[in-house]
Amino acid sequence: MKFSTRKFTEDKSGFSLVELVIIVGIISTLSGIILPSSLNWLRAERVNSYTRELMEFLRIVRLEARRWGATCFVSVNPLEYDSVSRNKEFKGYSVSCKYSNNPNSQNNSPSKIGHLIPAINNSVFQVVNKNFQVTPNGRISSDKEIVIVIGSKYHSSGSKGLNCLVIKSPTGHIFKGKFTVKDLISYRMPVSQLSDSNLLIENNCSSKY
Repeated sequence: MKFSTRKFTEDKSGFSLVELVIIVGIISTLSGIILPSSLNWLRAERVNSYTRELMEFLRIVRLEARRWGATCFVSVNPLEYDSVSRNKEFKGYSVSCKYSNNPNSQNNSPSKIGHLIPAINNSVFQVVNKNFQVTPNGRISSDKEIVIVIGSKYHSSGSKGLNCLVIKSPTGHIFKGKFTVKDLISYRMPVSQLSDSNLLIENNCSSKY
């Protein structure tokens, strides 16, 4: 009786040490390119998101004043650098309105729309040139335009774009742009602050971007 013989070949598939080194190098290079870009995009999107929410809220304040014939006072809440605790909502503004039709009334109350004020966190900051008042017809009672600059906490190492909002006085029209002056920004910017800097002017907020 004859027995058939089979030849077994050794499976030599796999990566050599040189190939592994090359693959690890490629992955490291791609990570070095993609990760910073992703972080910058995320930081920029947080700034843009807060800007959109704030812009919409300021419009709602005007509508609130017109609807109820109220006088509303919008004030900046100062918040120091990294002072916002996690898992808690902090507001960069407070709004109080006088809903009485009596012009001599001194009774102000928290606005009915206070819960719509956008929350702010440590990843962004805002600088505002002044508090302001919204009249019962939705106009802005201020001797100059309201300028708000919004940026990323990581402006020195990541997203460097600064958004800005300008509220025209007395019409109350709001437009969004990019703040063109970097001298306003310093290390460890407060999360929210009121500033009388002469850089906070409409001319430094460009709508062409």
